[in-house]
Amino acid sequence: MFRTVAVVVTPLFVCCGVAAADPVPVADVTQSADTDDGWHLSATLTEQSVNSVPNMAGTGFTREAFITGKAVANIDGDGNLAVNTGDLVFGVQLGCQVDLSQGGNVGLSGGASSSSNFFGSGTSLASILSSIIPSPNISPNGSLNLLPGNIKTLGLGTKKLTGRMGEITVHDAHIKVDGCGGPVVVRFFAYAQISTDKSDDSVNTFGDILSI
Repeated sequence: MFRTVAVVVTPLFVCCGVAAADPVPVADVTQSADTDDGWHLSATLTEQSVNSVPNMAGTGFTREAFITGKAVANIDGDGNLAVNTGDLVFGVQLGCQVDLSQGGNVGLSGGASSSSNFFGSGTSLASILSSIIPSPNISPNGSLNLLPGNIKTLGLGTKKLTGRMGEITVHDAHIKVDGCGGPVVVRFFAYAQISTDKSDDSVNTFGDILSI
C-alpha cells in the first residue's frame, strides 16, 4: 500500500513592504502681510504629513521618510499698483544634530577638523572638544571626526504666480539624511513673493519641527 503525503513548501524569499509608522500630521499654518502697494499677500502650508520609515540600507546613521504637503500663495485686496511678477517656493529644511559623514579612521590620531561634508562646510569642534574630552592616547588609535550638525534646505517645487493664487502639492516625496549620528528633524516651509513697479514684498511660513 502506498500513502500520498502532501508537502507544503513555504517560499524562503517573500517580498514585503518596509514596516513604517503611521504618517504624522502637521498643523496648518499661514503667514500674511499687507504691502505698501495695498496688496494682502499670504503663504499657507496645509495637508502636511511625515511618514518615517526604516532606512533601506539598515544603518544607524541614515534616516528616511516620505513627506506630503501643499503650499498655497494668495494675493488679495485692491492694490494701487499692478503686480508684475510673483513666485511661490515650497520645500523642507532638514537638520542633523551631529554630522558623522567624515567617518572613522583606524590608526590615525583623534581630533575634529573643518572639512566639507554632506550638509556643506563644517566648522571645527576642536576648540570645544579639547576643553571637554582629553586627547586619545592609546595604540592603535581610533578617531571619529565629530562635526557640528547643520541644516540643509531641500526644494520641493516652485511656481510663477500668474493670477491671485498659486498652489504646489507634493505626495510622498522621498527624503533622506546620511551620516547623521544624532536626531534628524524636518520642517516644511513656503515662500511667497510679489513685485510691483514700486516695491518687492515677501512672506515666509514654517511648519512644526518633527523628528524622522
